[in-house]
Amino acid sequence: MGQHTAGTERVADAEHMAHGQREPRGTRTHRPRLTSGLSVRAKAVLAAAGTVAFAIALCMLALVLALQHNLRASADLDARKAAVAIKGQLGKTRAMPQRAYIVAAPGAVTIRDASGRTVTPTAPADAASQGSTGLPALPVEPTEPVEAGQPYSVTVSPSTTSLDSATGLLLRQVAPAAAGLVLFVAGLTWLLVGRALRPVAAMRREFTEITERDLHRRVPVPRARDEIHRLARTMNATLDRLHRAMTRQRQFVADASHELRSPITAVRAQLELVLTRPSRTDWPAAVHKALRDTDRLQAVASDLLLLARLDAQEAPPKSAVDLGALAAEEVRRHPDALTMDQPTTAGGHLTKTAGHLTKAGGQERTAVVTGSRVQLSRLLTNLADNARRHTRTTVSISVAARGGMVELAVDDDGPGIPESDRERVFERFTRLDDARARQDGGTGLGLAIANDIAHAHGGTLTVLTSPRGGARLLLRLPRAA
Repeated sequence: MGQHTAGTERVADAEHMAHGQREPRGTRTHRPRLTSGLSVRAKAVLAAAGTVAFAIALCMLALVLALQHNLRASADLDARKAAVAIKGQLGKTRAMPQRAYIVAAPGAVTIRDASGRTVTPTAPADAASQGSTGLPALPVEPTEPVEAGQPYSVTVSPSTTSLDSATGLLLRQVAPAAAGLVLFVAGLTWLLVGRALRPVAAMRREFTEITERDLHRRVPVPRARDEIHRLARTMNATLDRLHRAMTRQRQFVADASHELRSPITAVRAQLELVLTRPSRTDWPAAVHKALRDTDRLQAVASDLLLLARLDAQEAPPKSAVDLGALAAEEVRRHPDALTMDQPTTAGGHLTKTAGHLTKAGGQERTAVVTGSRVQLSRLLTNLADNARRHTRTTVSISVAARGGMVELAVDDDGPGIPESDRERVFERFTRLDDARARQDGGTGLGLAIANDIAHAHGGTLTVLTSPRGGARLLLRLPRAA
């Protein structure tokens, strides 16, 4: 009773502590697993050794169960044979001497007469012979008189000696072999996994030493065409992209510094010249020159800020924008240099007459896209300004809806863009040979900004040959649903 009471008190204390120490909801922490601090090599060894040990244990269990089943069946059969033999001796009609009863049984024998009285014989300690059943035959003497021809019931217990000895022998023989096999598999796994992970260690050492100043270095690629080989190639491809991005970033910083330094230097030179000859200076002309350089400096700074925002991959505002209306506004700002002669609607046309736009047809507008009106207006302005700087006469703008896309084309009749430079013109601070003069007003960022805006809106901007002989800048954007 005392032990039972003490055990009950301990259980109650444990439950009280469990309820008292229960963590508040929302502050539960994840305990680290037992294998969280192990290496991949150690985890692989544990997994392999555990799997083999589990398989061997299952095989040994099945073998022991099968052996025990067979031995029990054999012992039961021997016991039944012995009981039949004893009962046959007891059923003889001729009386036999008391010492002549032979009990050949694998286990204990119980004999009962018709009244249920036990007349179990007892075996002398010095008798041992072989009976006709193949079992040890022990001459026994009944404790009670046995009358011939009387009915008796005989019960023989099967022997478990052979079962226990066979099971013990099997376990003693198989257990060392199983342990040796598990150790062999663990050692082999340790060696193979270590050899397989050797390139990973080399890759890790090389990757640890790579900094932003030596992105040209690459991790070693193993010759085996396995997962580690593909991992190394992926890491090197990532390093290639980082190297190219860093190179472009450094070139961009250098070009931006150069572009900003030029107008600053010009303004400084003009101010220093004015200060040296203040009485002979045309102050209005000097101020106008300084303002022009300041405007150029402001344009470069604005373009750099817009590029920084585009590089941040900020999603543009989602609103319906009619490219036809944007193009019409651009033409109205420059009526002497821009014309619009292509359809902006499904059947309607815009034509230019004396600097004014008129719309033919009354169908619903279809050149509508989703995006930022401010950015798309900047894109169109950059394309128009670039075309106006290179055209001989005028620039034509056309907008049309084709399937699920809206196309905006800006054509000029200038010298055009060679095919070898049609990808390079979208790089930042890029000027072709006939457009390198900064007095033309370009910063070298207009087409780069337009290309980035087009990609931010899920579209494309390509350079083609215009039917007018110059260059065609074709913008394709997804049509609004």
